[in-house]
Amino acid sequence: MKIQRILFAVMLLVAYPAIADMEARAEMPSATKESLQQFYRAANEARDPDVMYSNGLMFDRGEGVPQDYQEALRWYVLAAEAGQPDAMNNLGLMYALGHGVSQDFSEAMKRWIKAADSGSITALTNVATAYYTGLGVRQSYPEAPKWFHLAANNGDADAMNMLGLMYAQGLGVTRNQRNAIKLFEQSAYLGRYSGMINLAALYAAGKGMKRDNGLAFAWLSAALAFGVPAEQHDATVYTLGMTAARLDRKQLTRAQGLARKIVATIVTRQADTPDDKSGQAPPDSMI
Repeated sequence: MKIQRILFAVMLLVAYPAIADMEARAEMPSATKESLQQFYRAANEARDPDVMYSNGLMFDRGEGVPQDYQEALRWYVLAAEAGQPDAMNNLGLMYALGHGVSQDFSEAMKRWIKAADSGSITALTNVATAYYTGLGVRQSYPEAPKWFHLAANNGDADAMNMLGLMYAQGLGVTRNQRNAIKLFEQSAYLGRYSGMINLAALYAAGKGMKRDNGLAFAWLSAALAFGVPAEQHDATVYTLGMTAARLDRKQLTRAQGLARKIVATIVTRQADTPDDKSGQAPPDSMI
């Protein structure tokens, strides 16, 4: 896996649009400008860290207001200074990506550690990823699993998947396919396409378990149902086709039914846990 690929797949736990419309504010009608001024006054008067963080997120993503990384940074700083852990984490992301500030991985790492200490679970995953990739800190495979474990134990599906990869490959930990399978399953049932693909890869290869092309097909189908990013979509479809070719008609029908059951189970679980961070971008996969 390439370091840059991992960075943009794992660390982007907030979805950043590609291009900021920095001229939109100057072209806004006066009524819109006046609304924004009222919005600023209300937010400043509230002095609520969560409100400040939400404001930063709006400008960061360009939701309801023109996208403006400088403005997002300002609100994140205010919220972080007031102790909001998610704002601290997003400040780290801003430094890692160079959004609204000069790119600085070392500074990003400092922000993530502070956010992790303040209770941000996603920051735990970001710290682990930094150790995994060597971005902003000396690369350390033995150090990364410690942080991934902390995040995984707090329900972070991305951390579960990455920790599964480390167990599957024996990076920083003793190679253990059973642990890898368990972690991929946990991540997959939380709706992460990456965990589904990795689980399918193990079933197809028969690593740590009996080879089962039917289950491999079912999990690949589920991953496509939940959405695989464009850069991995064709490879996943190709692998699905190759897996289907190893099944007879009866086995294929059974695998398709299993895929539907898996999708239904995941959807039901997500409906029962509305706080699940299903909108986060997942980490890299083995495929």
